[in-house]
Amino acid sequence: IERDLGERLCGIVERSADGQWQLTRTARSSIPAKHLHGYARMSGTEHLFPDSSLRYLLEQLHTPEQQRTTHVQAIAHEDLRPRTQEFVQLQTAIEKKHPCSFSYKRKQRNVQPYKLIHKNGVWYLAAEEGAKLKNFSVALIEGLHVDESSHFFPKRAHQDYIDAKDDVWFTEDTTEVLLRVAPEAAHYFIRRPLLPQQQQRQDRDGSLLVTTHINHIDQLLPVVRYWLPHVRIVQPVEWQKELTAGLQQALKKWDVATMESST
Repeated sequence: IERDLGERLCGIVERSADGQWQLTRTARSSIPAKHLHGYARMSGTEHLFPDSSLRYLLEQLHTPEQQRTTHVQAIAHEDLRPRTQEFVQLQTAIEKKHPCSFSYKRKQRNVQPYKLIHKNGVWYLAAEEGAKLKNFSVALIEGLHVDESSHFFPKRAHQDYIDAKDDVWFTEDTTEVLLRVAPEAAHYFIRRPLLPQQQQRQDRDGSLLVTTHINHIDQLLPVVRYWLPHVRIVQPVEWQKELTAGLQQALKKWDVATMESST
């Protein structure tokens, strides 16, 4: 027994000051330790630290905050605490397959809810409306009513589509887009994907040729504008022209505003 405690359970048990065997500090928990990994996967932080082992996570949790060598700056999230009741209602409707109705952007909607999705700090409801899969910002849903007397049968195609998507733009057709990223910004596109289904090839000059599949041009333009002048749309050519035209219109407005403020 002594040998098993000292060898096979090394790192899990240790001797106390009075010679008694006890669980190590990192092995003690008020909830099953396996739940930590489950929570990390659910919250999308499974690969936040280079070491995702249970021992490492428990060591960090048991280290006083002021003594930790790491600090994670939280991403801005919308505060849905005032909408807790509606959120729970939507969860129940999805689980029990009840259709819902609500007002959204001043229009009445009748939907079949499929899943709640968190993307870039915002919660969305993926639901079918009029045979089309759409997303709705939970914060903008008003007058939610769950029809508990009715049930619908989820479509496997919709479920598979939602599970395979890495964004919240739901359309049947996508456009393949080619981007040229200058060497100055290449690292930021390599270290993590910034676009849906992103793939890239680095050329000898250090620039990237990035391939992505976009549901709507408005899904792409904010990203390209953010990285100007280091990113250019190669294909479709029409999208690059639309980007340029939008920038020219903005410059004209700014010039007019500058002239008016100076007078």
